Amino acid sequence: MKLARKIVLALVLLAFAVIAGLQTIQVRRELARSELDMQHDHRLLGHTLGGSFVRSWQMEGQQAALTLLSDANLFQEQVRVSWLWLDSREGRSLPVEQWRALLAGQDTSFTDPTRPPGWLLSFTPVTVNGRLGAIQIIEPLMEQRLRVRQTVVSTAVATGAITLAFLVVAMAMGRRLVGQPVEQLVGLAHRVGQGDLEARVHLRQEDELATLANAMNQMAHELSSARAQVEAETAARVATLEHLRHSDRLATVGKLASGVAHELGTPLNVVLGRAKMIASGEAEGEEVPEYARIISQQVQHMTGIIRQLLDFARRRTPQRAPEDLTQLVERTLALLRPLAARRHVTLDQEAAGPLMLEVDAGQLQQALTNLIVNGMQAMKQGGVLRVRLGRERALPPADLGGPEAEWVRLDVRDEGEGIAPEVLPHVFEPFFTTKDVGEGTGLGLSVSYGLIRDHGGWISVSSEPGRGSCFSIFLPPGGRDAQEAGT
Repeated sequence: MKLARKIVLALVLLAFAVIAGLQTIQVRRELARSELDMQHDHRLLGHTLGGSFVRSWQMEGQQAALTLLSDANLFQEQVRVSWLWLDSREGRSLPVEQWRALLAGQDTSFTDPTRPPGWLLSFTPVTVNGRLGAIQIIEPLMEQRLRVRQTVVSTAVATGAITLAFLVVAMAMGRRLVGQPVEQLVGLAHRVGQGDLEARVHLRQEDELATLANAMNQMAHELSSARAQVEAETAARVATLEHLRHSDRLATVGKLASGVAHELGTPLNVVLGRAKMIASGEAEGEEVPEYARIISQQVQHMTGIIRQLLDFARRRTPQRAPEDLTQLVERTLALLRPLAARRHVTLDQEAAGPLMLEVDAGQLQQALTNLIVNGMQAMKQGGVLRVRLGRERALPPADLGGPEAEWVRLDVRDEGEGIAPEVLPHVFEPFFTTKDVGEGTGLGLSVSYGLIRDHGGWISVSSEPGRGSCFSIFLPPGGRDAQEAGT
């Protein structure tokens, strides 16, 4: 039920209760006044007949006096007059209170409801020859009951008419003063909840609802300003984050450059040697096309290495697409093997067939590269760095939330020095690093964590000093298997 209807119903019920209460009091007052009038009439009639009754008894005897009372009944249709000796058995059967009042010479009356429709009995004390009696006047209350019934009916009709009129007026006023303003406020709340912060409502009335409307308008204005500010700050944060990621990518490219330069040395020597032989004329006949083919092959090999490095370093907007993670790991390891060889680190891959996910391949490769480079830097004495890809049921961390489910897990396990327990909680903080000066900026792990969180996953780390570390990337499977993603 709407607020306006509730208010109107409450007011109507209150008005009905007040009117009905007042009418009930009025009816009871009329009943009491009618009964008093009847008692007064009985008293006058009793005293009038009492004097005549005594004189007739004294002058003409008992029979004449009783006849006088009988004749009085001929002129009254409802009233019955009779004589009663107080010392008789009938007189002593009167109620004690009335009997004592008569003995004291006082008029008295009472209502007898045991005989329908109820009777009013009045007594006027009269002394005849020293003996106390009373003139008894009996009148039925039928007319009084009829009058009360008519009063109740007329009162009920009047109450109903007044209540109906009040209901109509209250409905109209409630609709105008409460119903329509509340509907406008509810509509404003719905529009604001749906994101329309430019919505406003203006009420002409000057009351609490208008105050609430002004407050809601002010709230929408402040929310609009806050949203604009948040959007601006978010855009700036995204731009800064992307800049940091790009800077981290370029820093990684710098690290890879030395390994790539070493990787390019051998094909460059081959190209240079074959070119000199062709230029000096040492190569003749069928050797010239063969040397040209070898030069072309080595140039294509170098071009592929440089293109892979440039693709890794190039800034671009995030773009998700179906990607085979097994191939992505292979490409990443191929890019990092020259750098790993210089550090006497062997890169090993463990994957059980193709695994398709909808990801941004460049961002995921950047995160994986950061983890592998960190692992190689931790392996001062060289060794084997293993990258394992598979599926596993896991419970997300508290800040991500969610139930235990199946996730795609990518482990990067090194055989380095490990991470101290007091350092472990801070490894993903920006600019936090324990490396030597010039070896790291402290952004690699932080950027990697942000990239994986953008994909709906997280990175966990376990480490034991002296026995290496394991960084695990967890990615949501996204409801796609390899066949669906490939299709």
